[in-house]
Parts: sequence; C-alpha cells; structure tokens
Amino acid sequence: MLALAEPVEADQLRLRHEFLSMPGLTLTVAQAARLLGVRLSHAEALLVELEAEGLLIHTASGTYRRSEPQMS
Repeated sequence: MLALAEPVEADQLRLRHEFLSMPGLTLTVAQAARLLGVRLSHAEALLVELEAEGLLIHTASGTYRRSEPQMS
C-alpha cells in the first residue's frame, strides 16, 4: 500500500520561490495577494507561515522580507 504525503501548498511554494529567487524582495500582504491571485486572508496566512519558519521577517513598516538575504 502507498503512503500518501501531505498535500503541497502550491501558493506557499510559489511565494517561497519568489523570496528565494529575489533576495531583496519586500511585499505587503496586499501585494502578495495580487502576486498570487488569492484572498488577502490567504496571503497573510502564507506570509505568517513563512515568518514562523524563519524565512521571512515582518518589518515595522508592514512589509515582509527575507530574514537573511543572500547577495550573489
């Protein structure tokens, strides 16, 4: 019998990819929602999740950015 993995959240993968491929990227919740074509509440939940993982920082100005941008 096959064991099924947890479903992959495509929106979260895309948002993670955007931040990893563009280290200087900063987004508000509204900008992330527009980028992904999702509701504000869904975009906020995705950003909060990535912040909890340590990938993002929520700044005082209300934007999200990578916690440690890798400059090439």
